[in-house]
Amino acid sequence: MSGNSGRKRLSPGERREVILRAAGEVFALRGYGGASMREVAGAAGITTPVLYDHFSAKDGLYRAVVERHADDLNRAWAVPPSGVSAEGLVRHTLSLIFAWVEGNEVGWRLLFGEPPADPAVSPAHQRGQQDASTALAALLHRLPHLSLPVGLPRPQAEAALAEGTKWTLNAMVAWWLRNPGVSREQVEGLTADLVWRGLSGLTASTEGNSDEYDD
Repeated sequence: MSGNSGRKRLSPGERREVILRAAGEVFALRGYGGASMREVAGAAGITTPVLYDHFSAKDGLYRAVVERHADDLNRAWAVPPSGVSAEGLVRHTLSLIFAWVEGNEVGWRLLFGEPPADPAVSPAHQRGQQDASTALAALLHRLPHLSLPVGLPRPQAEAALAEGTKWTLNAMVAWWLRNPGVSREQVEGLTADLVWRGLSGLTASTEGNSDEYDD
């Protein structure tokens, strides 16, 4: 019999994926400062020299992990439905985000947890945060009407409301993860009620055309 164990040899791309998944789990658990390349290598089932063949330093590995999760989140809710009400658009988007978190707690912790202090990697974390804010502002821009009694220009108000919505959502996700007995549907519905009831008063239109968002 051959001594070959029959294990498939991974391609460089497949090996990179294994490393990124393992590194995400280690960084989410230990934080950037507490994680080591040795621990990542062990979690990926490879030696440290093999890890360094793919990523020459921890900061580059961290940036790649964060960018991967940020891209994954943006893809999860990048295409909104058409022909739905403003409320339907908001609730649909929040549902997609909660579904992503449910399947990717590591990604959520990396993108929205405590940011690393190291200036070599903090910009990657900030870009991930900004991408989420920009996407939420784009969602608000699709609403056909925003009544802004405070007198802010609409783009500035959208940016501010996007930040508020983002951190409201993150607070609810953090609470949910501390209360695993609560279902996704329950916390998702509660969050959608909170967010929509805050926005609904701003989306009322005197022209009677606020039923559907702008495409």
